[in-house]
Amino acid sequence: MKKTITTLSVALLALSSQAQSSKEIILQGDISGDLKGHHKMYLYSRTYKDSATIVNGHYSFRIPFSEPVFLMLLPQYVQAERQMYVPFGILMDKPVTYTVTSDISKGMNASTVKGSEATELLRAYEQDKSAAWKKISTGLQQAFGKPWLQENDPQYEAFEKKQQALQQQHLLPILEKLVKEHPNSYAAVYSLNDARQIASVEQQERLYATLSKDLKATTPAKEFHQFTEGIRNSAVGKQVKDFSLPDPDGKTISFSSLKGKYVLIDFWASWCSPCRKSFPHMREVYQQYKDQNFIIYSISIDKSKADWLKAVAEENNPWLQSLDNINIAGGGFAVTGVPTTYLISPEGKIMMKEIGFDETGNGNIEKKLAALFGTIVKKSAPEKSKNENSTTKAIPMMPMQ
Repeated sequence: MKKTITTLSVALLALSSQAQSSKEIILQGDISGDLKGHHKMYLYSRTYKDSATIVNGHYSFRIPFSEPVFLMLLPQYVQAERQMYVPFGILMDKPVTYTVTSDISKGMNASTVKGSEATELLRAYEQDKSAAWKKISTGLQQAFGKPWLQENDPQYEAFEKKQQALQQQHLLPILEKLVKEHPNSYAAVYSLNDARQIASVEQQERLYATLSKDLKATTPAKEFHQFTEGIRNSAVGKQVKDFSLPDPDGKTISFSSLKGKYVLIDFWASWCSPCRKSFPHMREVYQQYKDQNFIIYSISIDKSKADWLKAVAEENNPWLQSLDNINIAGGGFAVTGVPTTYLISPEGKIMMKEIGFDETGNGNIEKKLAALFGTIVKKSAPEKSKNENSTTKAIPMMPMQ
């Protein structure tokens, strides 16, 4: 089951919804240019949504503060005019006033942001990253004639290796410099999410060790450290360490209770459209093999229990369900994007990993199941696409919500 939306696993911080908080963030913005009558600005994450009216080029938000958050700004103009949107987010680590100055003709990512030191450090880091990515794209263009290749391209494996090498050369030093020079800044701990994609396990450990004692105690730093350990824990051939998670009724499911069966662990989320698009065919897989020593175990990375329970009820999948309330996705399996599936042997060892989902039934895990059980899945659902190479990409796990 294949095709990805990658990375970044990670530290999903919840934004307090209590309006009576004595602390709050004030976010003020000025945006110039012709908005063509579209005078709304949206502020959002996967767990937070708000909007403000732009009056004479100015808008403002008041946000209850309980802990640092990373929220995205989206002008209504971009949606209405069907422009390409590159997500534009702001790190707000303190209950102070933040200001954003934008020109709609240049795009939101050309905005200047002022506020706390961490906010401004992160913006400078992002600008340095943008320059580094231009160098990486140039290098890939020179090597392969284009800056990007599809996964079905014969040169894709070589392309990935070259891209990783260029990331190490151009991106990693920028990240290391930020963490080394600002070990007590939330900008440093937030930016560690990039290390999940570009740094080795040893490099990740060194970055974490560089953080101050106070920063190591934060949730995102802890989850980053757990992720590094999860890379080791999730290697093919590794024995899965026992863990216990709640099901929708609040009862505990221990992984050790599943020993003796082939287990397909499916990491997903209620907000992940590719995850939910995968379920019709996954139900066919379940029906085909459920009587052959095989089970599916879906583990949601949702931060909202209510959203998870609602999605579980809507999907009504006939297999085990749990909510990941102890970061098993990171510390146990180093999940960087959803959907991600793992095939576990009856002895409890990791056999295969797949990021994304191949709705055509040609994913590597599905091929392995056919080989194990001697039968292929019978497709009953109508095809949604005539393109047999059409696959659903996975969604990255966002760093903060």
